[in-house]
Amino acid sequence: MYRAAIATAALVLLLLYLTPSTTPFSPYNTGPDGLSKAVEMCRVEDDADVFIIAPGASVPGLNVTASTSKIVDPLINAGDPYIPLARAGRYAVIAPNATPLRGPGRVVVSTSPTSFADTSRGPYALGLAVAVGNRTIYIYHASLFTNRAIDRNLKFIQEVCRRPVKVVVAGGDLSHTFHVAARAIGEWLAPMLITAISLYLLKTWRTWPRRRES
Repeated sequence: MYRAAIATAALVLLLLYLTPSTTPFSPYNTGPDGLSKAVEMCRVEDDADVFIIAPGASVPGLNVTASTSKIVDPLINAGDPYIPLARAGRYAVIAPNATPLRGPGRVVVSTSPTSFADTSRGPYALGLAVAVGNRTIYIYHASLFTNRAIDRNLKFIQEVCRRPVKVVVAGGDLSHTFHVAARAIGEWLAPMLITAISLYLLKTWRTWPRRRES
């Protein structure tokens, strides 16, 4: 009985590890709204000078949050009002399903004046530079880094990723939560555990008919 329970639990963990997240803006989401391609290009660290935050998420201690109200731009867009164009220094970037960043700081990425969210009018910040002591913390909206946007925003993303980044997502499905926990216990430890689970399942399945026959 207990072996069957262990095998079931191991199989669930294996499936969670192998199944991509469907959470929008998750680094473990391989779909159009995920950040899987961007995080492969970036050096992800907990102690980072660059934060990439998803709608509903915030940066602890800096009073910066990403709203949950989607930005619509009927004029300055990439063929869809929900894919507004934004200016990021010398780059023109797209921001699919973006929401405004709220908080202090110097605006480094912004939408056009024709954009709006709910009843308010743009332009909206999608990137902020916040001075903290002798450091400058950069905060960007996750929409700029999605798999849908990566080809158009490639040079911008490459420039941002010269520094270590941290992705902040509010909530998430089981797959996202599992991968976050796996990363917390170590990039090298998680694959070892998954390998051990796989070997255990293989051994269990091979011996299962014999146990039933006996």
